[in-house]
Amino acid sequence: MLNAIDAIRIFSGDFLETKAFFVDALDFEIGFEGEGVVVYDLPGTKLILEEVDLSEPEAAGMVGRFTGVSFAVEDIKATYKALKAKGVDFEGKPEMEEWGGALAHFRDPANNVFTLIQYPNQN
Repeated sequence: MLNAIDAIRIFSGDFLETKAFFVDALDFEIGFEGEGVVVYDLPGTKLILEEVDLSEPEAAGMVGRFTGVSFAVEDIKATYKALKAKGVDFEGKPEMEEWGGALAHFRDPANNVFTLIQYPNQN
């Protein structure tokens, strides 16, 4: 029936700035680009950025929210420091969780919130 998650879609009203953020700050590679859409090739999946018109009520609710998207890292402190140096806006420093891992939340230029996650027993 269902296979692996193929792609994750996120939305932005400031498409060009958000598009550049994923390339310049996060080092994502563009696999495909069209009018109002860009597909970034990530290990094991794709991240699709779509432009939306924020004057449309339905579209406005799709931007500037918690995405639920987590990026696994081996060393969250080093990744946090490197991304901060590139100007990435974090909500706070990495925090240890009761389950043994660590999390840090950051925002893209459209105010979409993403998570860095370091699982237990890594560094």
